[in-house]
Amino acid sequence: MDLKIESLSKTYPNGVQALKNVSLTIPHGMFGLLGPNGAGKSTLMRILATLQEPDSGRVTLGDLDVLRQKDDVRRILGYLPQEFGLYPKVVAIDLLDHFARLKGIVERGERKSVVEALLQQTNLWQHRFKALGGFSGGMKQRFGIAQALLGNPRLIIVD
Repeated sequence: MDLKIESLSKTYPNGVQALKNVSLTIPHGMFGLLGPNGAGKSTLMRILATLQEPDSGRVTLGDLDVLRQKDDVRRILGYLPQEFGLYPKVVAIDLLDHFARLKGIVERGERKSVVEALLQQTNLWQHRFKALGGFSGGMKQRFGIAQALLGNPRLIIVD
């Protein structure tokens, strides 16, 4: 499933042009974008994650129109923003369970299994009952990865 970006542009109200006619086709696999601060990488990631609208252009993921079929895209998307907030008094297993519900994993047994497996995969199992406010920076990043992997996404965006 290719990700096709065609003539994507975004200018912010303050006049900063973050993207100017960006066109790119990304085939199946793992890819990264490198560039200096202010190059538009985060703007592009937010547009792909359906969190921000471009001024013009088109984005497709396989047969999906990313800009028009946002709910369908969100069902198959995992997203880890550059910075994300956590509830400091909530324990890891409870918040990941909550995120799993939001992601559509409603059956309790399946959700429990998925949450436990992700906590194991991200090396957070032994901290599952620890409040997120007590997590180190690396632990918070691993928790973010766990939530991005919920629902077996077909596209994972890490900013």
